Amino acid sequence: MPLRRILVPIDFSPESLAAVTVARDLAGQTGARLRFVTVLDVGDLRAALKAHLSGFRTDEEVHRALTKWIDDNYAQIDRSGATHSIRRGIAEREIVAAIKSYKPQMVVMGSAGLARALPIGSTTEYVIRNGGVPVLVVTGGRANATP
Repeated sequence: MPLRRILVPIDFSPESLAAVTVARDLAGQTGARLRFVTVLDVGDLRAALKAHLSGFRTDEEVHRALTKWIDDNYAQIDRSGATHSIRRGIAEREIVAAIKSYKPQMVVMGSAGLARALPIGSTTEYVIRNGGVPVLVVTGGRANATP
């Protein structure tokens, strides 16, 4: 089966940025299209706090700060024609939902585990078990394929 679409979940952590680099290289070699997906918490305030944003007093300021943070982070990624989407909810479930709607032949994602101490995180494990497509896991600059 030819590799036409690659989905890359990204939370702008070092691990997910490494996955972007690997996915971009893979897309360049195969001609596949990239789609990035970012999953935010349901509420803007929780999402902003997870992104270490502060200095807002109103809900509107929170929303503006979060939107700017997302835009600034995507601007730093050379998207080269890639598309991106932002979803809200529980990360692993939203990534699997994105797989079902985008129908990629592969997912490339970072491996970050709890407090960055475990070799693979629960979100990555959930996607491997429930995504229904091969997952290329990027760990510390290395890629590990799973069936």
